[in-house]
Amino acid sequence: MFALFRDHVLDPEADLVEVRYYTAPVLGRMCDDQETPQRQRRYLQALRKMYPTQITIIEGKIIATTPFQRLVKPIAEAPDLQMVQVYDFNEKKTDVNLAADLIAGAWTGACDQAVVCSNDTDLEAALATVRRHHPEIRLGLVAPIPGDDHRRISTDLSRHAHWSKPLSPVYLRNAQLPEHIPHSALRKPESW
Repeated sequence: MFALFRDHVLDPEADLVEVRYYTAPVLGRMCDDQETPQRQRRYLQALRKMYPTQITIIEGKIIATTPFQRLVKPIAEAPDLQMVQVYDFNEKKTDVNLAADLIAGAWTGACDQAVVCSNDTDLEAALATVRRHHPEIRLGLVAPIPGDDHRRISTDLSRHAHWSKPLSPVYLRNAQLPEHIPHSALRKPESW
């Protein structure tokens, strides 16, 4: 992640001070593969070990609920069925933590430039606030969108940024952690 921003996102003359990674621990019951939570923990440990002072991990949480939802189309085998109960998993605090840190960083003068890696329009108000009240802070916006994907970087977000950039799978592949994290027993699992 640090290498991604250092080598593929920022201009070479930019001084990358810190990467803040906003995430939430996945719940085993929400995964098709029960090893997913362990792989995520291993990845976060690897980031902490590889970049102890350059990456800060800020964790939110996942809330699981089981609401009833209306069917869009009737099911032929159960024509009277109108609603079903589903699992619904929502990430909480991640966007709020990012937005609060972005605004606090602007007000405290912690940065000359802030780069947000997200395409979530929930962050629009935070970007707009920083741009309006601290126009001297350069705002960048990046999103991992493959070149053949129909989606683009959100206009709601990019209109508040000084620059934006899609992250191709090639950038992501070239910025992977090594197979073995130096000075640790951590190794890359067979699948992430």
